[in-house]
Amino acid sequence: MNLEGFQQLKRVVSSVPASEFDMSNWNSCACAHATRDAWFRDQGFTHCNDFRQAAAFFRISRGEAEDLFSGKRETFVTPAGAIERIDRFLKGERRESQTEALDLHARRQAVINNILAKANRAAHKARKVATSLAALFF
Repeated sequence: MNLEGFQQLKRVVSSVPASEFDMSNWNSCACAHATRDAWFRDQGFTHCNDFRQAAAFFRISRGEAEDLFSGKRETFVTPAGAIERIDRFLKGERRESQTEALDLHARRQAVINNILAKANRAAHKARKVATSLAALFF
């Protein structure tokens, strides 16, 4: 995910007058305003007229781009509303990433515990064999 891009997008959107902002129009949506900003232009984001382009730049899925940059869910989205939507997305994304990290840790720990249990059983068997062999020779 392009976190710096989202921070810059919030900066750009915060300076757009509500009368010039329309999330249902590719010429006046958040992405359109971003393509007119020097930072975005320096990053190569000079055109955005579909969700695929927005998704590619912000390194999110097309569905996430539709959720963030579509005016369909709300009749009128203000610049402040768009910023709130981005903030909610970023918080949700971080929460999901943290959950995935915890799940990954739990799976790793389960594998380690399984390996240790097998090693412990093998050690017990080896001890029995060694004890039996020692009893035969002494």
